[in-house]
This record gives sequence, structure tokens and C-alpha cells, in this order.
Amino acid sequence: MNNPFNPSFGMQPTVLLDRERTLETLVDDIKAMNTPYRTTLVYGVRGVGKTVFMNAVGKRLAEDPHWLAIHLIIGDNMVSRLTELLYQQTTSRVQKLFNGIAGVDISIGGVGVKFDLSNGQTSNYQYLLMQMLQILKREGQHVLVMIDEAQDTPGMVELASVYQVMISQGLPISIIMTGLPKNVQELQNNHVLTFLLRSGRVDLLPLNYFDIRAQYQRELSKRDPQIAPATVRRAALLADGYAYAFQLLGFLLWRAPAEHITEQTVDEVLPEYQAQLSRNAYSKMLEELSTVDQQFVIAMAKAPDYPVSTTYLGRVLDKKPGYIGVYRRRLIDSQIITTAGFGQVKFAFPLFKEFLLQDGQYLVGL
Repeated sequence: MNNPFNPSFGMQPTVLLDRERTLETLVDDIKAMNTPYRTTLVYGVRGVGKTVFMNAVGKRLAEDPHWLAIHLIIGDNMVSRLTELLYQQTTSRVQKLFNGIAGVDISIGGVGVKFDLSNGQTSNYQYLLMQMLQILKREGQHVLVMIDEAQDTPGMVELASVYQVMISQGLPISIIMTGLPKNVQELQNNHVLTFLLRSGRVDLLPLNYFDIRAQYQRELSKRDPQIAPATVRRAALLADGYAYAFQLLGFLLWRAPAEHITEQTVDEVLPEYQAQLSRNAYSKMLEELSTVDQQFVIAMAKAPDYPVSTTYLGRVLDKKPGYIGVYRRRLIDSQIITTAGFGQVKFAFPLFKEFLLQDGQYLVGL
């Protein structure tokens, strides 16, 4: 029996927890075309399920014969690559209509563009792309462009500039992209890309404990019909709402060599679970924080009480409440910490405190 859990980043796992309501609402908003979600940013740290969610949106929209979902990889010449992909992925009937665009020679095997005009490559492809979208508009067709981990690159700036023009002309194109907190902060510093940040934003909430427990019970029972509810409950608590942790712990428990999955099995896989969380997710999260943010979370990890009061953090960091409030808000927005009652905060990920104490503070030299 194959392991149903897949902790690989960006891969579509067999076992998915239900985000159906969020998915359906977003698909409806994208189709409406006159909502902020015509341009959508799925925001969050590594491992919360951004790419999986975006792919699910594209798959759902592609089920509608009036929609075409195109994956566009970040890089150079994004406008030309989008034009080529649009030609290649549409129907042969529409391709024939594209072939009739005046002043452009499009080869049947792909997009070999010959222009009578002498202007640059980007404007040539911009002209062709806009003409193709005009044809799709007459045909009642719409395009969803899917971009994983949007970041400040020349290709992204080029696409954003053209996209704003296409939107202003009422052409049938939408964009959905995923974004890491660090990359989104960099986008804010580019005046061409700031309009993307005014798009509809989807913050993927932590997975529900009861959903995790139910899925673990359902799937792990296939591997061991005798698994105890207490073992399932402990596993669900250890996943702590983090999508990557849910897949990783399920994967490790499923492949454990013992015949039965018990509390002892959980104890045995725990070191590998913590090591992979630290290596594959947490070390990168910590590295991408500013020095002050790093000092803040390490002070949290060293606090004698948990959750941690902001009063304690102000005292140990020797900072005023306003200063602490600014960095508290930054880390909440970055999804590293979360509120835990009045004046208290806690980490948003399982075993993140242990990572900081055992390895994190030494990795960043604090």
C-alpha cells in the first residue's frame, strides 16, 4: 500500500485537508472579474500549502470550458513565454484565429513571431498577446495566469506593466500568485509591482485540529487498523495546524517499520520529524527575518513562561511598548507568531521554540 502522505514542497499530496469553502469562494470571485480577486495573492510562509491551493484553483477553473489556466514560471521574458503558452494550450480552432492576426506570422509548431514593425521584443509580444486576448474575448474565453512565488525580477516587472494595460482595456485575463513574506516585502519596494499588493489576498489559515485528527484516523487506520485514538490525537497535536508538518508526520508514521503505530512509534519518529522541520522550513524562515525580528523570536524562546507576555519581551529586550508592538505586528503579519490572549504571543509552528533553542540562535549568531 502506497504512503498517502507527501511532505515534498509544491507537490500535490494524495491526502488533502478541506479548504473547499475558501476555494469555492475564490473561484467565484475570480470568475466575477470585477472583484479585487481578479488579481489574487496567496500569502504565507513555506509549507502552509500555497502552491497546492493555487493549483487547486487552477484545476477548478480549467473545468469550466470558458477558462484556460496557464502556469508561468518566474524568470526573464515572461510576456513572450505567456504568449507562447497561450498559443500552445488553446484549441486548434482558436489557434487558427490567432494565425490570422495582421502583421504577425505564427508557426504551427509554436510561436515563431515575425513582425513588420521594428520595435523591441517586449512590445512586439505585448501587441501579439493583446491581440490574442481580444480574440479570446470575442470567443467568450478567459485566461488565468498562475505564478508560484512571485518576486521582484525584471520579468515580473515586465509582465506587471503589460498586465495593467490589459486590465485597463478590459481584456479577459486574471493572475493568481503565491508569495512568501520576504518576497512580498520586496515587491512593496518596486513602484511597478505595488499594484499587485492591492490585489485580493488569501491568507491560508492554520489547519483545523479536528480535521487533522480525522484525516490521521482515516488514513493511518489503513496502515494499522488497531491504532489507538490517543496516538492519533497526539499526532494531530504535534502537527499543530501546519500543513507541511501534517504531511511530514503522517509520512513518517506510515513508513515506520513496526507493525503497529503506537505512542512509542511517535516517540521514535519525533527526532526525524523535528530535524526535517528545522532543516526544510524553520532554518530558512529564521534566516529571512531581520536581525531585530530574530532577536524578538529568540527572546520568546528563552522566556520562562509560555505563551510569552509582551511586557516580558519589552523588559528583556529593553524596549518601549510601542517598539515591541511594531515588531509583534511584523511577526504576526509574517505568520511566524500568533496572539495567545491579551498581551501574549506564541509561535505559529510546532516545535519552533525547540528549534530556536537547539539550533536557531546559533545559526544566526544570537
